[in-house]
Amino acid sequence: MKKPLVATISKYPPYISGPSTEAKNQAKALFEITGYKHHQVTYNPTLYQLQQKTSDVNPRINALNNTALAVKLRRNHGLTPVELHNNQPKVDDYFKLKEKSEKFVNIHRINPLAQADVKVFDGELIKAFIGRVINLVQNKGVNVLSTYYLDPHAYIANQAKLYAKKILNKEVITAHKAIGSDILNSIANHLEDGQGKFLLLQLLEGDLMFAVSKYAKDKIIEFSSIILPPEASSQIASKLQVLYAPVENEYLKKKDMKAIKNFKKEFKINPNFKIISTFGRVFPEKGIDDLIKAYGMIKKTFPKTCLVIGGDGIELDNLKKLASDLKLTDVYFTGAILDPEKKRALMQSSVLGIIPTKPTPTFVETLCISALEYQASGCVMLTTRVGGVPEAAGEHSLYAKHSDPKDLARKIAQVLKGEINREEIIKRGLEHVDKFNYLKITRDFLEMVAKEREQKKPVSVAIEPEFWLTPSLVKPFGKRYKI
Repeated sequence: MKKPLVATISKYPPYISGPSTEAKNQAKALFEITGYKHHQVTYNPTLYQLQQKTSDVNPRINALNNTALAVKLRRNHGLTPVELHNNQPKVDDYFKLKEKSEKFVNIHRINPLAQADVKVFDGELIKAFIGRVINLVQNKGVNVLSTYYLDPHAYIANQAKLYAKKILNKEVITAHKAIGSDILNSIANHLEDGQGKFLLLQLLEGDLMFAVSKYAKDKIIEFSSIILPPEASSQIASKLQVLYAPVENEYLKKKDMKAIKNFKKEFKINPNFKIISTFGRVFPEKGIDDLIKAYGMIKKTFPKTCLVIGGDGIELDNLKKLASDLKLTDVYFTGAILDPEKKRALMQSSVLGIIPTKPTPTFVETLCISALEYQASGCVMLTTRVGGVPEAAGEHSLYAKHSDPKDLARKIAQVLKGEINREEIIKRGLEHVDKFNYLKITRDFLEMVAKEREQKKPVSVAIEPEFWLTPSLVKPFGKRYKI
């Protein structure tokens, strides 16, 4: 049997999201385990690459200028215009992340043809993805398609697999992983219009079905039982497995005092202050507004503290206004952090990492990679019992009621007063994230792929020659036959 050669279809850095981090960690693990590069099919160009095109002179300096085109691009990507000061990633950080994340995988960045005279433009980007994946199967020998997101990546992989089977007579294994927005947005919000059924069909078409957490698995089974026939929903319930997010816990655990010092210097943080922080996409479901309100409640009691909010997103301007309206000092908005060393420095320099996530009408957290990364960095974690977050945070972490700034403030005060067993929590956190080690998770993935490939292997049936040859053509040769 040929060695597994995986093409992963997902978002990928420098695009910042949980699934893109998962894809990067899986790609790195695949390279380290197998000794050769696999493939990644993703989007191109990114927002920041497009912004670079706004300047022909010294693009590294001018790439992030707030030009009319850049503002339009941010609006089109669902991002509000923001100030340049401490909001946007440094261009050098962008190139550093791009270089690091492309060392161990073959990247295929896709964009639609976008010709002026295109007659049939609907689905152009999806067709471009499918075409590239087909060529990877045909020309590069890819035999495993791994996806993060059912919508639309599982559909892309399924179409490429269909082509391989019908046209190339090749068997390709598909492994689909359903994540938060798939389940609690693309399916849950479309239980009646047929779209949820279509996405569950894409999951059913996969050889391997994964959910990012037990919570996510339960929700998929719940929704499938509502909108699918019993036979189909039973098939999902029996085949769906939990495959947690792979995390580079060994890298995050490694202390880098120089990077911590540089981080504080870059954002002008008083080195004598205790840092409490949050990190992730700056969206309503993250509950960062509750965190800012809670910080306002404890700031006078603990004046030598500061709040660092790492990340970018649609809520950034609203949160800045909230901090300003509350007349809070020492609140730092870093914007998107692309450099892994800088993200690690933020987490390692924090006395408390806080993810005050809360349910919203369109989204509930199904895991939370940031909660895992904080613990791997040796930081105490404070979060809420929402969705799949407790699976990431573990029972040893601290919990507050969601959407309750007062309770959040009480829990923060407990930590700052030293009323917790800090060493024990950190120790148990490091042990907990070992289960999510990127090499372990990816080895589990490869073992399941190998088992599936073995089952799909054509069975060779041994037929004794006398059943299909006349006796005069068959001559005994030991215990075998010589024709």
